[in-house]
Formats: sequence, structure tokens, C-alpha cells
Amino acid sequence: MIVFCVTETAEKYRQNNYIKHKLAMEDASGDYCLLMHYKQMTPAALRAVKPWVLVHSGAGTPYEDYDVRETMAYRRIVTHAPLPQLGICGGHQLMAEFFGSTVGPMRPLGDTDADHNPKYHPGEFKEWGMYPVRVVRRDPLFRGLGATIRVQQFHRSEVKALASMLTVLASTDDCPVQAFVHRRKPLYGVQFHPEEATEGYPDGFVILQNFFRIARAWRRGK
Repeated sequence: MIVFCVTETAEKYRQNNYIKHKLAMEDASGDYCLLMHYKQMTPAALRAVKPWVLVHSGAGTPYEDYDVRETMAYRRIVTHAPLPQLGICGGHQLMAEFFGSTVGPMRPLGDTDADHNPKYHPGEFKEWGMYPVRVVRRDPLFRGLGATIRVQQFHRSEVKALASMLTVLASTDDCPVQAFVHRRKPLYGVQFHPEEATEGYPDGFVILQNFFRIARAWRRGK
């Protein structure tokens, strides 16, 4: 079983539908995906559910307002659970911060910058839509893909300074930490949304398949 952990605030969790993301995880992994809110994520719950992988969602809540950042039980699961993990967008930022990275808004909108979603944090620069992302370090996460991937982006915050135990895997000019991996553990973060891949832009789905392949290989080696 996969656990897809929703990092959204409790109120917005009730308002949003994560079924599409759950189905994307099931398609990519070939296994059942259980949706859990981060407040349900305790060591006892993990022992009961027995997942073989954890995926941490993005969210619409501004990063600085994330109540999940102060939840020590969830933080400890991210940093100590003996499981492969993937953080997506806000989940990527949370994982990075929990290991000692710095996270914050990208920058103010410049005079020549396009704002592709003026209703979301007006006046702030965002990556919003389908973007080319450079692979700067080869990794099994990008198996079968070229030096540039094309993936969906929906964010205005970023990892600004990456912790020493995490390695950058992919970048854009405006967001240098588009993907990372832990130096010793099968822990990955991606700023983009692989679960939002489309038929015309399938790279995100390939990345999800590769992540679950990595997780299975790690599980067999334990």
C-alpha cells in the first residue's frame, strides 16, 4: 500500500478533492493508494497501515502559514521513517526544511515578468503552467528521459538554500532546486507536479513510475 499524505491545512483539506492525485499514484505504482491527512500521520498509524512508500502532497496554503511545519510527529516521520518518500511541491519544500533547508517566496514580480495567475499572490513571481526543467545530475528518477523534462508547475515559494545532506537533481533559472535526493536515503523532493502529467507531456508520469521502481528496489534490498 502507498500512503499519499495531504499536507494541506485541515479546513482546505475538506474543501479540496485529492482523488485525481490518488488515482495518478495508483496508475504509476500499480498498487492501492490510501489518502491520509498529515494529522493522521503518527507512528502508530504507520504501523497499522504498513505502507511501503510515502508521498507528501502540495497544497494551496501559503508556505509560511503551513500549520504542518509545527507538527513534530509528522516532522519525525519524514526524517526518520524507514521508507522511501517523495515530496511534491509543498511536500518537497517541507521535506527540505525538515532536513535543514531554507524555504521562502521566490521574489517580487518584475516589470517584464508575466503573471500567469494574477489572483494567486498578486505581485509575486510564480512558475505556473508547463515548464522545461533541466536535469543537472543524472539519477534513476529520470530514467528514460532527456536532459530537459517538461512538467507542470504551480508555486510561488521555493527551496532557497538546500541542506548539506540533500543533492540538487534538477533546476530552472528562476528556481534552482526543482528536484533533490537525500545523500543516503531514498528520499526525493520535486518542486513540480508529476501527478499532473498529460498525454502530450508525459514526463511527470515517467518520473512517478521511476520513483516507485526505486522504492521497490530499495524494499527488495532491505
